[in-house]
Amino acid sequence: MTKEQRIEVVNEIIQEIAGRGRKFFSGKHGVAKILSRNNRLYMFNEYSGVDMFLHTKYGYPPKKWTHGGTLWGLTKDFIAYIQTGEISNGKNGYGGLYSPHWGYSEQDMQEIINKAKSLNYVV
Repeated sequence: MTKEQRIEVVNEIIQEIAGRGRKFFSGKHGVAKILSRNNRLYMFNEYSGVDMFLHTKYGYPPKKWTHGGTLWGLTKDFIAYIQTGEISNGKNGYGGLYSPHWGYSEQDMQEIINKAKSLNYVV
C-alpha cells in the first residue's frame, strides 16, 4: 500500500469517528483530515480551519491543536501508520482505537473498530 493509500485509510477512519458519538474530529469547518504536502504530513483542523504541521518537536501537539491528549495519541498512531505501513494502534498511549476514554457508546466504538478492521488498520 502506498503512503497516499494509507492516508486515505486514516481519513476514512477519521470520517467514521467524526460521524459517531461525541463527533470528535468534526467541527464548524467540516471534518478533520490528514494531508500530504511536499512529503510532509499536515492535518486540517476542523475547528479552526487551518492546516497543522504534524511533525513537532518532542512529539508535542501542534500549534492550534484543539483536541486532548487521547486524540493526539491516536493521531500519532495514524502518523506512524502512514509513514511505516505497520500497525501502530495504541503505541502512542491511551489505547488508540481501543481506548475506553472517549465517552462514546460501546456500539459506536465497535462500529469504528469494525471500519478500521475492514480497512486493515487493526487486526
